[in-house]
Amino acid sequence: MRKPSRTAVAIVMVCLSSLCFTLNDTVTKFLIEGYDVTVIIFVRGVLAMPLLVAMAVTLGRTRVRWSPALWLYALRGALGLVAAYMYIEALKYLSVAEATVIVFASPFIVTVASVLVFHERPGWRTWAAVLVSFAGVVIAIQPGASAFQPASLLILACAFLYAAISLTSRWLPGEDNLWTVSLYGAAFSALYVAPFTAGKWTALDPGDLILFAAAAFFSSLGIGLGSLAYRSAPASALAPFGYIGLLWSTGVTWLVWDSVPGTWTLIGAAVVASSSVFYLMSRRLPGDRG
Repeated sequence: MRKPSRTAVAIVMVCLSSLCFTLNDTVTKFLIEGYDVTVIIFVRGVLAMPLLVAMAVTLGRTRVRWSPALWLYALRGALGLVAAYMYIEALKYLSVAEATVIVFASPFIVTVASVLVFHERPGWRTWAAVLVSFAGVVIAIQPGASAFQPASLLILACAFLYAAISLTSRWLPGEDNLWTVSLYGAAFSALYVAPFTAGKWTALDPGDLILFAAAAFFSSLGIGLGSLAYRSAPASALAPFGYIGLLWSTGVTWLVWDSVPGTWTLIGAAVVASSSVFYLMSRRLPGDRG
């Protein structure tokens, strides 16, 4: 059996990463009712560190290593913190599905930036998949509709920050494993947000610790998987699959909150799914740039 190409593995990691972020958003939605945003981010980051070390030893049979690119993790942590804060703030006014749809401007931004920054040359399949998927997002959210809220602008800003984080993954050291990348992301988020938690603490409900731990796991793993994916494959080749999160968010919203997606959301999700299938079926992963 032929070994999967690096691009094929990276595509799987991007899809799993988007699922992790959707699950993190879902868990966080339950926490923002009782805790300040900064407290959520801090507790999530603190819990993530020992959890990731334990998983590295137990599952990965490896260790978290000291990285020579500490400055890059610090920069990515700052970008991620700002994005996380704006995203969680927006969740006070938007559903997970609505927020996820808007943040899907990020794959389109990544594709354009990959040409400008890394001089990649995406083929027509990539551009078609990205543009059609983005059209699916537009169909789902219907900009200008009565449901559109100013909080959507926060999510749009997040899209640019997430694109920057994805692109900087290219410069991460090849020796840094999944657990290392995930732990540094959690550590810098907790470090940066700590000063802003002053005066905003409330007693943590012991029952909520499970939710905080789940958020720590999903958010950190989402960062790690996404970073390794964009480090190992061309950003433009992965961008079309960033839209898979629309399917995850629509399904999770349906299952958790019993909120049946509207007709336009389902049509948009179908367009995104069809675009991804087309992209996979029409190109040869190992050597095709398009």
